[in-house]
Amino acid sequence: MNDIAPARAPRSRRGGLLTRAAWPTLAVAVTVVLALARVVREPRFYFADDTERGSFGQWWQLGELLLQGRLPLLDPSAWQAGNYLAEGQWGVLNPLVWLIGLAARGSTDPVVFVTLVKVAVLALMALGVHLLARSFGAHRPWAALAAVLVPLGGFTVYMDAASWSTGLFNAAALPWVWWALRRAVEARHSPIPYLLTSYVLITFGYVFGVMALVVVLVETLIRHAIRRDGARVVRTLLASVWGGALTVLVYLPGLLTAPVSERGDAPFGNYLFLNADLTDLAAAGAPSVAGTIRSWDGDVTLAPLAYIAWLLPLLPLVLPMSRVAVRRCLPLLIFGGIALWAVLAPSHMGPIRWPLRFMPYLVLAVVILFAVAASRAYPRLITRTGRLLSGIAIVVTAALAWANDPHSWRSIAVAGALQTAALVALWWVAHREAWSRARRTAIAVLGAMLVTAVAVAAQMYAMPRSPLPDGDAPDVATMRQVLAEPHGDGFVVGDTNAGQDDAASWDERLMANLWYLSDTEVSNLYTVLPYTAFTEDLCMDLRGRTCEKGLDALWATDETTGKPLSDLMSVSTIVAMKHTFRAEPETPDGWHVAEEGKYTWLLQRDEALPSAGGIAWEADDTDVTVVAQDDTQVTFTVDEAGEDGRVVFSRLDYPGYSASGGASIVDPLRGWLLTVDVSDVAPGETVTVRFQPPAMPLMVAGAVLAALAGAGWIVLRAVSRSRRR
Repeated sequence: MNDIAPARAPRSRRGGLLTRAAWPTLAVAVTVVLALARVVREPRFYFADDTERGSFGQWWQLGELLLQGRLPLLDPSAWQAGNYLAEGQWGVLNPLVWLIGLAARGSTDPVVFVTLVKVAVLALMALGVHLLARSFGAHRPWAALAAVLVPLGGFTVYMDAASWSTGLFNAAALPWVWWALRRAVEARHSPIPYLLTSYVLITFGYVFGVMALVVVLVETLIRHAIRRDGARVVRTLLASVWGGALTVLVYLPGLLTAPVSERGDAPFGNYLFLNADLTDLAAAGAPSVAGTIRSWDGDVTLAPLAYIAWLLPLLPLVLPMSRVAVRRCLPLLIFGGIALWAVLAPSHMGPIRWPLRFMPYLVLAVVILFAVAASRAYPRLITRTGRLLSGIAIVVTAALAWANDPHSWRSIAVAGALQTAALVALWWVAHREAWSRARRTAIAVLGAMLVTAVAVAAQMYAMPRSPLPDGDAPDVATMRQVLAEPHGDGFVVGDTNAGQDDAASWDERLMANLWYLSDTEVSNLYTVLPYTAFTEDLCMDLRGRTCEKGLDALWATDETTGKPLSDLMSVSTIVAMKHTFRAEPETPDGWHVAEEGKYTWLLQRDEALPSAGGIAWEADDTDVTVVAQDDTQVTFTVDEAGEDGRVVFSRLDYPGYSASGGASIVDPLRGWLLTVDVSDVAPGETVTVRFQPPAMPLMVAGAVLAALAGAGWIVLRAVSRSRRR
């Protein structure tokens, strides 16, 4: 059975390419206009929190490295943020992220650049939703309405689009992947679109979209196995092997690195943080109701994170769906049901946390189901019963939303008024029997888009910005001049966010991944894998902020080596935040206060050390000479090796390091500094300490298996087509 047969569009709407393109083009245009409208109200809407602190600097650095002809693998000077394959969300293997990185490197205004990128991604999301809705049988007008509504889901707008870039990229890619999979498996079209789109989705490095894809693949496989459709089972298996092998390639480094990070001790339980309950979902049709979703702001997050679409209570108007439509939409029903369960799941499930991040996928399923149902029912099957049930749904959901969040009664009333007006208008248009079906459908959809615009305007008025913070980062030129003359590797002690509301503070300090814009290698960067022993020793968080004790740790003498930690880390420049240090820090011998600003003290060595990555200390009975060194390896000769025989490197002891020539990796100094034992190495022998991602053979095998599955599928289809001819 072919489950991809779209319903036929009304005859007057069929025609040439221009006619077929009209509705998706309109959907994309409306999406772009509504996305840009938020910038009119709040110019930095798409540059909040993780985008500002993480994504832009990350893209900048990726572009810089690509211009040098290399991909990032490991950067010792970045310390806990420098294991790029393990970080995952750098998109090191993703060509779309490469393009964004190259463009970021040439940008001058990060806010404008990021806004353009995210609006373009929202437009691509809209087009993908239109294609997916069509594949499930939605007529072009209703598919276009779905394409407008899905990118307006509350979580997508206020969290993913505003801050979590990779979440937005995943949510935008999944409709394309699902559409391409359905074409390849159900309709026997070329697998190449699926191979390309799924590769992009998986290599973004954001696990939630991959989990959604797993649900789609498993549902497809089970459905065709039950039907004993061998050909489609084989195609689905090939699609799954391709995706699974790529997932091993992308995610295995992070999984095997997690034990040394805070993710290795991730809790399992419901802490009621960024997950929803059923009363929160009662407001899924209200564009401006916050509900009671707990996040960093407290028990109520000032954003409509559970919002799906304003027309949700109108679903009874277009029900029931035909048996054929239900059978065709079975994948949507199963996918939506699992997404609903995920949204309601415990807030922390080991490394999988904050399940509200599945909301974009619930929105996708629900809105497309509405579009498919409306395509069959409107306008001919609209009944008084459907109208009555929709009216009841409006009242009941409004009452439940008010009970959950009584302070939002105005927003609830506005949503109810919009829904009631839309219900009356849809009923009235549906019963203009003198008008053609195509005309009534077009008027209904255009009217729904107008109501959507009104809902967005009301939403922007009530909630103009993301609940996540914005640090007011300036233009590229301003950030580039911070520590523009490198004096060895840098380290920031104190709260780097202090003074962010004062534009002048950006002349002296940056924060998180924005340090990549400086010519000085600064280690206070953003990471999703904080190295536990490192952060505890230096009192550092995942965004690079430290407490006052961080400076004490740098000055303190290590008991084992007799050297200050700043020497072992090869730090030559320290930026001390005045917000944290009320008096000028005292500097030890060999250091001086190079400059005092309004917000910082700049402390520097009299003579700068080489950048991190090299040998920081040798045992008293051991002597070695470095022969060669780069980011991933150090080669040295052993001149003398005693019983102790330890050599300490200014590198984090990540899983994946190995030593040749008879040397061995031993317990790291202080629990995090890479340490090698050369006591069994004969004088004159050469040792190479090399880093490669842990389980590299499995990663290579994953890449090979993915290539074989993809190529095999293409060849299998070509052979099958030639036989059919």
